[in-house]
This record gives sequence, structure tokens and C-alpha cells, in this order.
Amino acid sequence: MSKAKKLSLPGSNDAHEFYNYKPKDLIWAKMKGFPPWPSMIVEPPLDLLHQPRKANSKCVFFFGTRNFAWIEANNIKPFEGPWKEQLSKVNKPNSFRQAMEDIKNHIDDPTEIDAEISKSIGMNHATEADFDKIRDGLNEEEDDTNDVPATAPTVAAAVNTSADNGLGGGSVSGINDHEDIAYKTPVKRTPKARSTISTSSKIKLPPSTAASSTAKSTAKRRRSSQNPGGKRKRNNSASVLDDFIDSSSPTPRRKINTESLAHIGTSSRRNMNSIALLDRPVVLRPEAQAIDMNARSQTLAERDITPSNLTFGFLGLGIMGSTIVKDLICTGHKVVVWNRTMSKCKPFEEAGALVKDTPMDVVDAADIIFCCVSDPKASKDLVFGNCGVLRATDLCNKAYVEMSTIDPETSQDIAEGITQSNGRYLEVQIHGTRQEAEDGMLIILAGGDRTVFEECHSCFKTIAKNTFFLGEVGNACKVNLILQTIVGVSLVGLAEALALADRFSISLKDIIDIFELTSMKSQLLLAKGKEMAKGDFNPQQPLSHMQKDLRLVLSMAENLDQSMPVTAITNEVFKHTKRLGYSDHDSSAVFVRSRF
Repeated sequence: MSKAKKLSLPGSNDAHEFYNYKPKDLIWAKMKGFPPWPSMIVEPPLDLLHQPRKANSKCVFFFGTRNFAWIEANNIKPFEGPWKEQLSKVNKPNSFRQAMEDIKNHIDDPTEIDAEISKSIGMNHATEADFDKIRDGLNEEEDDTNDVPATAPTVAAAVNTSADNGLGGGSVSGINDHEDIAYKTPVKRTPKARSTISTSSKIKLPPSTAASSTAKSTAKRRRSSQNPGGKRKRNNSASVLDDFIDSSSPTPRRKINTESLAHIGTSSRRNMNSIALLDRPVVLRPEAQAIDMNARSQTLAERDITPSNLTFGFLGLGIMGSTIVKDLICTGHKVVVWNRTMSKCKPFEEAGALVKDTPMDVVDAADIIFCCVSDPKASKDLVFGNCGVLRATDLCNKAYVEMSTIDPETSQDIAEGITQSNGRYLEVQIHGTRQEAEDGMLIILAGGDRTVFEECHSCFKTIAKNTFFLGEVGNACKVNLILQTIVGVSLVGLAEALALADRFSISLKDIIDIFELTSMKSQLLLAKGKEMAKGDFNPQQPLSHMQKDLRLVLSMAENLDQSMPVTAITNEVFKHTKRLGYSDHDSSAVFVRSRF
């Protein structure tokens, strides 16, 4: 990179060096809220040009996270030299250390990252004409501009510095190129006003109001050109989360393009976009784990289980359903299965299970039918829908066991439909994770027909360490949702605490080891804490299921006028994490939202 001449304020001994940074220059880039980050100057992709930025900003590629953002030139320093020794300390977060490793690999062999950057930019490479159009707010058809010459800024007006010579200490604004800074006369373009609403619906201001607005706007632009280094007051009234939700809203909003309103709401949106690009990890959909029909836990192998002579049907082979069916087959139970995606049935068919084409076919072939699906709507569809349970030729004296996590009202509706068809109904809620299901260590909460509960004894002994019969239909659902509330709130608290430790550069492993020695320890929080520390979000209990449970809890509380503000906030945190792309990951992925 070529170094420009030093500039300093008159009467001051402080000096700031400015560099004419070029693409592929390695740098330290400082963004508010984050440590100086190993980065590289790159050509900007076209979509990045739509983000608000200052005139002296450079497009930066962040190592480690491999994202792009605009960074002001005064927040950029050369990577090599005294800055490297000062900034590459070891007491940094894990993500920073990964970034340092990434830039070292790039120095040794730049081909991989160069290829990735070229692929990211691709046909979106920005030309100078693209800069002009986006900066001036013009359509391709609009070429009228009023060129108004502005006074050339002096060095004293252009440079705003402080005694601190570190990153983020001084600020430089209004500078496009650091070379020949005091000799260029910039041309200020006033773009033609553009409206996004139809002519008939445009808002017309009274002449006096329009003249006043124009005069104020012109005076504001004049003050801005005379003091390019001045800072604009930030608008902190809107939260970052609101800005994020608003920016991704699919609903189009009409805009009023009056100059008096043009400045509203730009500051917080700019900061949100920059922060989101800096350190958010790439979301990868978790790979579906193939079930091993031959694997059997030691705990389950040691149990003395005599399988029932009855035939058990099973509807739904998801994370929990497939694990339960495998345990039943391994212990010698006769099983008939159905799943919406028929390919999931093949391993069970090879292990000896009978596969049917529809839920009503399973009912005809089994004595007791279990259902384990994702939500209340899916549960109702299997019972009341076309080719559903109630369409079976004979439901008399057969038993239907609902194992899905649903609300009490849905369970009562299903119970009414089954009993009216002369069937028997048992509500069973399973509390635990996929690993606990494989080990046969679930908790069973049941309510409804006691005779069905007793007939399912061998099945419950296979998959659970404890079973509870809680009386009438609805009680088991209520207890399970109450337990899920405790789990959800605890996970968000754990995620925020570990995120804070990470910002302090404290080892998450040390925090978890200390936590294990305290009276607060629990197997669940220890397991989830280790997953958060490793970034391993392989689904034991999908995050979308946890958020669904919290939604059911809040709906249940609303019917009772019970206030649950902490649960409501927890539900919003899980909803936001879902929007970041972590629906199918484990519920411990809520840590990503807290950290980034």
C-alpha cells in the first residue's frame, strides 16, 4: 500500500498517518462493540452499496466470519507493523483466534479466500457508475442533476482528531481519497426527488410549509458542507431488534420522499447492518442423522423387559418417535409404523416392523396406536383428517395414545373424537431429550384411561425411568408445559451469561467447570452449556419445538389471565433465533442470538 503524506491540525503536535488502501491490503478494522479485527480491503459487492455509509468508508472482508462491511478509514490500520504486536493478544474470544488463524493461512496460501471473495462478488462487482447511481439516488432514466459547487474544505475542517492515536480515537469525515485532500473541489449533486407512491396519492404540502421545509433542508446541507467532520446525533429511540425485524419485513411500506423527512431512522439501521455482517456465523442446516438399528444403550440392555403380546402402531418417526420405535423393536415388541415421509420407514421395515400407507391402515392393524408429531395441528390432522384415525373401519376397544406435546384443549378435542368412536384415549407427555430416549431415561406423564396406561406398561418400562398417572385428560399436558417453561427460561439465562463471559474473553469451559461445582448445577444446563461452548447444536430437542411449547404456555396463561412477562420475553428470544435460521437446530442454539 502507498502511504500518503502526514496531516496534522495547525498548532497541534499530534499527527495522523493516512494510507491509500488498495484491494487485497491486509488491515485491522475496528467496528463499534467489537475488538479490532484482522481484515482485508476488497472490491465491494453491488448489494453492499445499498447500505448507508460515510464517504471515506472502505469495503472490508473479515477473516474468520468471512463477511463484508463498510468501515471508515480512520478505523482502519495496517495489519503488519506495531499494530499487529499490540492487537493480536491471546486474551481474545475464540472467534478472534479463529480469525487470526484464518489470516495466517491466507498469507501462506491466498488462493482459497481469493476464490471465495471472487465468488461472493461475482457479477455483483460494483463499477464507478454504480457508486454514482446509488449515492445520488437516481434511476437509469433520471439524468437531471443540479450541479452546485461546494467550497473546498480546508485541512482543519476536514480532519477531526483527538489526542488518542489508536483505532477509533480520531475521526475523519468528508474525505474520499486521502491524497490531494486540500486541493480537490468536490461537486455536490442534488438528486431529483423520487416518489415511491402513485401521482394521485402524493402528499402535497402547503406552499408556506413546503418553502419552509426546503429552506431548512438547504441550510442544513450548507452547514454539512462547511463542517464535514461534524457528527450527527444518533437516534436511539428504536431498538436494534425492532430495526432488524423492520428491515426483514415482507410487507411493503409506502415512503414519503420529502427532504424534511429524509434523515429520519438512518443511523440505527446503518449500525445494525454493519454489526450483523461482522460476526454472525454461517447458518448450516443440521444433517439428518441416520438411525442405527443395531445400537442399544447399556442401561436399556440391563433392564428385564417382557414385551407385551399386543401390536403397537406408531404414527410419526421424527427425532423422538424414531428413537422410541427403535427401542420397542429392540425389546421384542410387535410394531406397525407410518410416517409422512415414507423413506424414513425403510430402516424399521428392515428391522422387522410392518409399514402401512395411511394412519387408518395402522389403526386397523394394531391394538394400541401411539402418535408422536410436531404440533397440535399435526395431531388433529392425523385424527380428523382424510385417511386419519377416525376413518378406520373399526376403532371399537382400540386404544389411542397421544404422545405429542400439545395444549390441554387439543388433547380434550382428540379424546372426545376417539371416545365417540368407541375407542379409548390416553394422554402421554414425554419429558426429556433424544439421548435420554435412547438410554430409556425419559419421564412419562399420563392422563386419561387407566386401563390403557396399564396395557402400555412394557412400552413405558422400555423408554422411561419413571412414569406418573395424573388423572383426567389435560393434566399431563399442563404439567409438561409448566416444565418446558422452566427449561426455556433457564436456557435463555444460561445463553446470555455465557455470551457475557465470552465478551470478557473468559473461557466458557472454565465457567462450566465452576458451575458444575456449585449448588446450581443440573444435568440439563451442564449438557446445554457444553453444547453452547462447542457450538454443537445437533438437535436433541429442536429449537422450533421449544418455541412452540412457550407459545402454548402463553396461550394457556392468557386464558387464565395469568401474567408471565419473563416467559413472554423468552418466547421472543426463541422467535428471533428462529428468524436467524436455527429452527431445526437444538434449543441450545439460542446462544447464537445472545452472542452475536
